[in-house]
Parts: sequence; structure tokens; C-alpha cells
Amino acid sequence: MSIEKPHSLVRSTGIVAASTLASRILGFIRDMLTAQFFGASGSLDGFFVAFRIPNLFRRLTAEGAFSVSFIPVYTDYLVNRGEKEALELAQKSLTALSLLLLIIVSLGMLFSPHIVSVIAFGFDHPEKIELTVSLNRIMFPYLFFVSIVAFSMGVLNSHNYFFAPAFSPVLLNVGIIAGIIVFSRFFAEPLYGMAYGVLFGGILQLLLQIPYLIKSGFRLKISFNLAHPGVRKVGALMLPLMLGTAVYQINIFMSTVLASFLPDGSISYLYYSDRLTEIVLGVFIVSIGNVILPSMSKLSASNDFQKLNTMYGSSLRASLFLALPSSAALMTIGYPIVSVLFMRQRFTPFDAMMTEKALFYSSMGLAAIAVLRTTTPVYYSLKDTKTPVFTSFLSFIINISLGYILMKTSLKHAGLSLANTIAVTVQIIILAILLRKKIGLIQIDHFISSLLRIAASSVIMGICLFTAASTIDWQHAAFSVRLASLGILIAAGGGIYFVCTYLFGVPECRYFVNRIRTLAKGKALSS
Repeated sequence: MSIEKPHSLVRSTGIVAASTLASRILGFIRDMLTAQFFGASGSLDGFFVAFRIPNLFRRLTAEGAFSVSFIPVYTDYLVNRGEKEALELAQKSLTALSLLLLIIVSLGMLFSPHIVSVIAFGFDHPEKIELTVSLNRIMFPYLFFVSIVAFSMGVLNSHNYFFAPAFSPVLLNVGIIAGIIVFSRFFAEPLYGMAYGVLFGGILQLLLQIPYLIKSGFRLKISFNLAHPGVRKVGALMLPLMLGTAVYQINIFMSTVLASFLPDGSISYLYYSDRLTEIVLGVFIVSIGNVILPSMSKLSASNDFQKLNTMYGSSLRASLFLALPSSAALMTIGYPIVSVLFMRQRFTPFDAMMTEKALFYSSMGLAAIAVLRTTTPVYYSLKDTKTPVFTSFLSFIINISLGYILMKTSLKHAGLSLANTIAVTVQIIILAILLRKKIGLIQIDHFISSLLRIAASSVIMGICLFTAASTIDWQHAAFSVRLASLGILIAAGGGIYFVCTYLFGVPECRYFVNRIRTLAKGKALSS
């Protein structure tokens, strides 16, 4: 089983990033249509609660815990036992996962009223509660489809097929949009159409995986054997991962609870801030993490820790090459971005200012999150899921404690963003120190040199953006003026960063330039 070469990793990351970007764009269109058709009604609150429940189970079971624990074991079988035994493991794992999902879905639909009463304990209208329960029962089977998609991702990524798993969220948005525009017309309560759109999107996601699973050699076969060593190993790795995911979800929940004690709008400011940082993380940083896990798992299975160390160092530099300028841009032109994307009608300039305040402190943590998302796959490839869980729990304690203290200062809601940044930074420092004992020290001189050049380029870009942005009245200027100005700023910032990193000799920038030159020469020769 071959290991992906650096240029293949870049190509694979590009595929995942492009698919994620398409999903994010379509997600914004979905949100716009939702607002247009349903406004901000109490019924829509019920839909969001009903949809959140299967999504919570999805994160706890398959999408996070199963796929991350399955990939290292599956690639170990591929490398050391051959494709036949690996595919047999996949069949047995899918059978066990499907049975577990059928039980969860059945229980979820049966006890939906009780689950809704716990999640939405503030709902006090019987009609609203009844609608939420009905919508939840319609959408709960979505958990089954999306979890099988997560299983497919584990198999396909291990065989270097990245498009189908990465593109599947786009199809979920397609399904929901179809539910809003088409299905809703057939129901007295249009939200039922939107709920069936979620199911439709889940089916589309699963159908996309099938041709690629066939290409990988996988064949559907019911093969139940919980005593299989590989299945037991996957299960053993899943348990701490599920605990870690639960800690993360509780962390989000508690931050929301703390924000609820602050002035009205605080939760919304944090939500809009998170939407912007998640675009950067989802499109670039998570894409790198998803791509490197299978390759790292193969290196770990081969006990090639030197190459694993080298790949980790390269992935780390690539993540920071994207995260540092993104952080600088969001910190310096956060208000222009918020004013263009959100400031209209009921979203006032004051709301934009408060959102930008939260965005500033959360953007400070982008680099730490980038390193975290690149470092945890190394632990997973080594089949160590306990260490990330331990550090997640420690991060949770720091985040909640500091958040409670900082929210009582003049920072208010922004204090919660700063607490999260500090907590993630502490977490990644601990993970990096412990990882050194496992795979050794990365080429620190080369890494620091590259990091300093990336940081210097980001600072120069940030100063230029801040200076140029200060010439525009982002509160009162016409929307067309603000939109055009923001577009020019982003393009200019990207150009400045590119030129600086090229002049400073940053390897990642030089690599892209050389690739473009090679492609241009190839096209010239072919013509």
C-alpha cells in the first residue's frame, strides 16, 4: 500500500477544501432561503431543535468517533494483512455499526417526546412541542444515512478517494433546499417538507459513496462478528473518542449557558463570530486533517516514524501557512467583513461592533486550532485516543473557569471567546510536548524559520489591510460601496501575502508557484 506523496496530499487537500467551500456557500444559500420562507418563528425554533438531536448523535457515534477510530485500524490491516482482510474488517464493522444505528434510531423515534423535553425544556406551548417531536421523528433516520457515509469516508480516504466523502455535505444542502422550495408545498405545515428534505439529502449523500466504494473493492455483505479482533479494536478506540466528543459538546453548551447570563444579543454575537471562523477552519484546516489521517495511519502501521514526523511537520507548516494570514485578516478587517455579511435591517452597526469584538479574540486562536486539528490526527494514527480526550477535558475546565471570570470584565461576551483561545492554546502545548515523546522532535530550526517568515508576511498584510480599511466608513457607506471595497481588500490582502511569502522564500508558496509554472509549460507544449 503506497503512501501519498506531498503533491498528492496537496491535490487531495485541494479537493476536500473545494468541496467544503462549495458546501459552505450552499449552506449560506440554504440559510437565506430558510429566512425568506420561514422567518424567525417559534415553529422554526422547533425545527432547529429537532434537527440538532440526530446531529448530536451523529457527532457522538459515527462522524467523529467511528471514522477516526476506524481509519487507523483499517489502514493497519491494509498495510500489514492485505486488502482482503481489510475489506473483511470493513464488512464486519459496517454490520456492527448498522445494527447499533438501527437500535439508536428506533429508540430515538420512540422516546422522541422525552428527548425533546430535555433538549428544549424552555418550550411551553403544546403545539410547538408536538411539532418539534413530529419533526424529530421524521429526521431521526437521517442519523443512519449520514453515519454510513462516515463509514464510507473511512474506507475511501484510506484508498485515497477523497471527493465523494468531502462532497457529500453539498448534497445535504441540496436536499434541504429541495425540501424548502419543492417538498414544503405538499404540506399544510411547510416545515415538514424541509424535514423530508433532510432525509432526501441523507439518501443523496449515501448514493454518492456507492460507486467509489465499488472502485475501492468493497462489497456489501452482512457479516456479524463482534469478537473479530479488528472490530473490538475499533470499539475500544471509539469509547474514549465518544467521551471526548461529549466533552466538546458540553463545552459548547456551557459557553452558551454562560452567555445567556449576559445582555441580550450576546449568544448571537458569538454565533456570527463562530460562523466566520468556521469557514476558515472548515475549508482549509479541517481539510488538511481529513487528508493526512489515512496517510499517517499507513506510516504508523509501517512503524515509519521518521516519515510520520516529516509529514507532521509539513502538514503543520501548511496549516499555519493558511491559518496565520486568516487570523491577521479577521483581526484587522473583522468589522468590514461583519458589516458586509450581516449588517442590514435588524442587524445594527452596534451589533456589528459587538460581533467584531468577539471575532477579534476568537481569531487570535485560529493558529492554535490549526495546530490542534493537525496534531490530533497523529495521535489517532498511533491509535492513541486517550491523550486527546484528557487534554480536551483539561481545555474544558480552563475554558469554563476563565470564561466565567472574563465575562465579568469589560470584555463581556468577548471574554468567552478569549477564554476559548487560551484553553485551546494550553491544550496544543500539552499535546505537542507529549507527542515529542512518541515520534521525536520535528526539524525545529526549519520549522521556526518558516513560521517566522509566515508570521512576518501575515503582519505586513494585516497592517496594509488595517490602513486601507480605515479610509472607508463601514457604518454608513452604501452596501455596494462596502461590498466592492471589501472585495478589493481581500484580493489585495491575498496578493500582498503571496508576494511577501514568495520574497521571504516560504516553501509552501514556492511550491505553488513551481506547480503553476509546470502546468503552464505542460499546456504550452500540448498546444
